[in-house]
Amino acid sequence: MHEFSGFIGSCARTLERNSSSEIYYLLTEILDCKDVSVSPITAIAGLTLTSFDEDSLIIIDRIQKEIEEDNSVLQFTLKLVPIQYRIPSSLEGLKEFSSFFADQIQEDDTWKINLRRRHSALEREDIITTLASEISKGKVSLENPKYYLIVEVVGKWTYLALSTIPELALSKYIELENIDDFRF
Repeated sequence: MHEFSGFIGSCARTLERNSSSEIYYLLTEILDCKDVSVSPITAIAGLTLTSFDEDSLIIIDRIQKEIEEDNSVLQFTLKLVPIQYRIPSSLEGLKEFSSFFADQIQEDDTWKINLRRRHSALEREDIITTLASEISKGKVSLENPKYYLIVEVVGKWTYLALSTIPELALSKYIELENIDDFRF
């Protein structure tokens, strides 16, 4: 298992370079992150991959605070999903990952699997079964879990995290002051 601190970002099609640029600027100039790399995932429209040296869960909290202060910081990026690890896409790798994170879940914790698959032959049901079979502690809660087991399968790589937030959806921070101005 390879540690990989960063985000999978989403944006509208054809705006991947704009989204990459604004994420890079936010991380390097505003949040002072080191060794930042942001690039579009060329095989999949609307996705970017970001990596940096800091803990992605701490950085996503800092980004959320920054957006609450100034919601124009990210104009092209729609969503950021934290990632902590990267493994080759396989059920064996997922089994190892889930047993690794099973140690971090306590008996009274609740958890949920957040899974997205893109360009993968792995079946959704097989992935969920493999992950869930290794976690014997805690209880599954689809409505209000304490932890999200984030699984982003992107072709030959799978990006993973265990987080208290599933993603930072930026659309909830966009405020239209005069919605009537936009009606035709």
